[in-house]
Amino acid sequence: MAGELKISAPSSATPSTLNELFAKAIEQHQAGRMERAIELYRHLVSQFPGYAPAWNNLGVALRATDKFAAAASALRRGTALYDQDAGAWSNLGNALRAIGEYEEAARAHEKSLSIDPEAGRVHYNLALVRRDLGDLDTAIAGFAEAEARGFKSSEMFWDRALTHLVAGDLEYGFREYEWRWQLPESPPRYSDIPAWDGDALEGKTLLVHTEQGFGDAIQFLRYLPIVAARGGRVVYECPQPLIRLVRNSPLSENIELVEQGTAVAQADYQIALLSLARVFKTSLATIPSDGPYLQPPADGPKLQVPSDGPRIGLVWAGKPTHKNNRNRSISLETLLPLLELPNMRFVGLQKGDGADQPKILGADALVINIGERMRDFADTAFILKQLDLLISVDTSVVHLAGALGVPAWTLIPYSPDWRWLYGRDDTPWYESVRLFRQNTPRDWPEVIERIVATLKVTDFAGKK
Repeated sequence: MAGELKISAPSSATPSTLNELFAKAIEQHQAGRMERAIELYRHLVSQFPGYAPAWNNLGVALRATDKFAAAASALRRGTALYDQDAGAWSNLGNALRAIGEYEEAARAHEKSLSIDPEAGRVHYNLALVRRDLGDLDTAIAGFAEAEARGFKSSEMFWDRALTHLVAGDLEYGFREYEWRWQLPESPPRYSDIPAWDGDALEGKTLLVHTEQGFGDAIQFLRYLPIVAARGGRVVYECPQPLIRLVRNSPLSENIELVEQGTAVAQADYQIALLSLARVFKTSLATIPSDGPYLQPPADGPKLQVPSDGPRIGLVWAGKPTHKNNRNRSISLETLLPLLELPNMRFVGLQKGDGADQPKILGADALVINIGERMRDFADTAFILKQLDLLISVDTSVVHLAGALGVPAWTLIPYSPDWRWLYGRDDTPWYESVRLFRQNTPRDWPEVIERIVATLKVTDFAGKK
């Protein structure tokens, strides 16, 4: 079907007929030359605007280049011209899901299944949308429907694991979470060393290696002391931006640190950091949560901001390469109603992408961004401990604040990352973190309104 095309290869001759032009576009599409394919599809639909397959394939190519809204519009055109293409409807559902139009996405996948009910991939696509809508039982049933129809991709089993996790079934979810090693983007590491199953180490050496993002690492560092209690020698391969902070924190006692990317001494066993949750059979009731487990060094960057009012840190954007960044990040402009509050000092902790927004918006008198001054997470931790509150999108700084015990209010999209669960404004992972969720997909202004209202009645003297 159209959604399974993979790209293209160009020709110096200009095709003059529909079939020739369409063949050239598909060639480029299947060869992975997306921009050239898009150019050819555009030329084709300008000459033959009633040709549905060209609109459908244009939508697929636009989605592959992250132009999700345009992709949805192109696919709407195609399905309006011809409404019996099951693949086009499912591709439309995928594009709509990417822009947060979950209800319409579900209807598009259902239309696809009404045409081809045996399409396992479409049952999978619909299950993802059901998860986004919070209908978790139906989502899990949808994954089973896909599997029953022969669709057994590692990606689907991984998504099923995430669905169990966001439903709060952590013990089963973390067992299934091991499917991540079957994904192309996360090949297993140190597979030549036997995997640890949680038994007593009895003088053996265990290598715990890092994986995924900084937020994941910070969240799961809490398991290291439990590992160390099993005896033996424990070596943690730590990302460089975290190593100074971890070395200074109590959890590093009886743990040897090596910087990620350096040679690791020989070990008897190995385990990935996030797999520790599986080994220790973590459930909602047994998440290790004995209070703050990180602490900054004694010296660090001083916050050169007057303390004549609450000092509030802001982070408005995550790393742009994150798969869900378009849904979790916002612009500083969205936060402007917050910055209008008097008697509060706002400090930006934004690094990298988005760090220049205060200057671009002319809002640098409202928020002083110091993110680029922070060399690593130890510096960021030192700054956080000088703040009264952090307000942030779902990014690594939230995990850092929680691990430090610093109050943090986190903006959570309608379809949350698994760790934030559904239907609660607290989290079992961090006592000091409060969640402000979207009530409607993509509606960040309403979330900001609630945060503004809550700030107005917050007693910062008691830091409640």
